[in-house]
Amino acid sequence: MQRERLNELIHLFGELQKREMRAERRDVMKAILFDLPRRSSLGWHALYEHEAGFLRELSEHASPEELGQRMRFPGSRPYALQPFIVVCSYLGARQQELLDAGLSPGDAWDGERVEDLELVMDWWARLQGALRSDDVLLPGQAGGTSPILDDATIADVVTRLGPADEERHAVVRRMAATLELYSFLLHGEQRDGITGHGPYSLEDGSVLFFKEFNDLRNDYLPWARTETRNVLDNVVVAHRARDVRVHCDMFGSMNVAPPEFGPQLEGLAVLSNADGVLRTVDDAELPAIQEAASDAQQELFLRAVEWDDAYKIAYGAPLFANHLKPFFDLAGLTDASYGERIMQACEATAQRMTPELLGRPVPSMWSHFGSTEGALFWPVAA
Repeated sequence: MQRERLNELIHLFGELQKREMRAERRDVMKAILFDLPRRSSLGWHALYEHEAGFLRELSEHASPEELGQRMRFPGSRPYALQPFIVVCSYLGARQQELLDAGLSPGDAWDGERVEDLELVMDWWARLQGALRSDDVLLPGQAGGTSPILDDATIADVVTRLGPADEERHAVVRRMAATLELYSFLLHGEQRDGITGHGPYSLEDGSVLFFKEFNDLRNDYLPWARTETRNVLDNVVVAHRARDVRVHCDMFGSMNVAPPEFGPQLEGLAVLSNADGVLRTVDDAELPAIQEAASDAQQELFLRAVEWDDAYKIAYGAPLFANHLKPFFDLAGLTDASYGERIMQACEATAQRMTPELLGRPVPSMWSHFGSTEGALFWPVAA
């Protein structure tokens, strides 16, 4: 990759991340159960130290273009957040190292791993180019839109839409809210497993947009093996509406205006991706889906309240390993050894870093997120 192109990608990603983080004040997030900034700093460093080697290995089996194409289906995991985490982690940990070294933008740094940085940014750009159905890499370049489905899939979903009356919408919303809470607890208040994409314009002037929940039957995270298991691995809610504004961000999140868009709805479907085949979930299945998610999230909560201060940081290792493993799954590399090696590598970083972070001030990268007026991630020095 030419140096100019590398620095262009770093700048693009950093400027959009800075804008979207500040819009949501993500730099000042706090939680009672989890140490959000320290666990993220640990997770960034875990991937910074190890992901380039794993991506090289992955690329021997599937190109980033192949992976991006396979992600273009409802209910996919990985989805938009996982490639974001790959880059955010590398650039975030790298920037922390630059700040800790007392450097300024443009200073030469003897710790730069240019080949690894080029690999990560090239892999990400190629995957994003194949994932999206337009000619940009991120929603912020396209007015907050996130189109990933092909025309045939959109047409298929339209045929599956059912009524969107107030009573049915309320049932679907209650189920979705329960799945959202479950996902939030499962991922330690990281917005993983919850995503949206669209809007997709239809011929009659209405739009189609999707709210999805994935990773619902996770058994990779150490705390995920609850006695109550979710009914489905993923749940996809498809909405057809008009006179709404759908906005997606680079984290994979989606907002709809007006937020109470029931009156604008014209069609609704609940779907699930079962081994690459989309099926319609019958309304009669929804109560069981909601009940299982409710019971499982109660178990997750009772486990999390027992975590000590050290594990409230150290859990960042499996949390971020859980972002890298899905690419291996998507490539068909489902042998348990891949996930085990990723987990062991991230845990090794946690064993070293947790004592360094425990009881110390929040790493300076977090104030840098909120206050820098310059580039969020500095370019590679000439």
